[in-house]
Parts: sequence; structure tokens; C-alpha cells
Amino acid sequence: MNLRDFAKNNRGLLTTLATLAVVLLVYLIGPIRLCFVPSGSMEPNIPTWSLCVINARTPYEAIEVGDVVVYNRRSDNLRIIHRVIEITDGAMVTKGDANQVSDGPSVTPDNLYGKYLFHIPGVGRVLYLAKTPVGIAVTAVVIVALLLWLAADDRRERKRGRQEGK
Repeated sequence: MNLRDFAKNNRGLLTTLATLAVVLLVYLIGPIRLCFVPSGSMEPNIPTWSLCVINARTPYEAIEVGDVVVYNRRSDNLRIIHRVIEITDGAMVTKGDANQVSDGPSVTPDNLYGKYLFHIPGVGRVLYLAKTPVGIAVTAVVIVALLLWLAADDRRERKRGRQEGK
């Protein structure tokens, strides 16, 4: 079987793989990043386990009081998503909407990850679980099963077309 026959016989599979490749490429070179909120610190505005869409190329100088930002906490390098409540000469002071106490001066140009754009409630839990070893295995099995199903579906369609052509 040559490449042209393979492409013709596996059109659905190749279309799916090409779409995934384009999405991955856009994600890798574009400014959009994803993160999730595993705590209730931003309730009720951003529910726990929301998947947040972040602009990772927002300049530090473009952030204003009231904006929600994501930054890398210096003590453990975890990503924190909180609201800017004050901007000083040295840093931004942030606080979770549901928290009683601020984080103090926590965001500087070197640890700003990005600016929050919007969120999708509940989807973050799936993303979190997908990062565990079991989640990775399940994701891999689902992807392989879908690709096999697409390939089998293409073959059934070709067989049906040959039978109808006789």
C-alpha cells in the first residue's frame, strides 16, 4: 500500500490527527494557557475546579487593580489565581475573593504567569485527574480506542462502498 492509498483509506483518522496537531501547535505558540482552581479561594466568582483560560502574554504594566491574575508562588512554585487588590512600587498585592487576608506583595514581573480571561466550571477536575498516572493511562486508552474506531469505521465505509458498486 502506498502513501496515497493509505491517506485515502484512513481519511477520518488523518483528519483527527491533523486537527489535534493544529490545536497543539496553536496552544504551544499562542498566548493562551489553561489552569484550574483546586480550592475555594476565588468563590463564588470562580468556582472550585473551574478550568481557567489565561493570557500568558499580558504585560505586567497592563495589569490593574481588580484584575484576576495567575502567578507562581515563590515558596513552592505553585500557580495561584487571585485578584489584584493593590499595586505598589515593588509588587502587586493579591487576595482570593473568599479569603479574609491578602497574600501580601506577591506578584512581580518575574513571577506573573498571566491574566485571567474566563473560566469553565467543573472542567478543572477532569484536567487534574488526567495528570495523575491513572488519568494518563485512561486518557491514552481512550485516544487509542477512538483512533482504532475511526480506522475501523473508514474500513467499513470502504467495504460498503465496494459492495454497493458490484
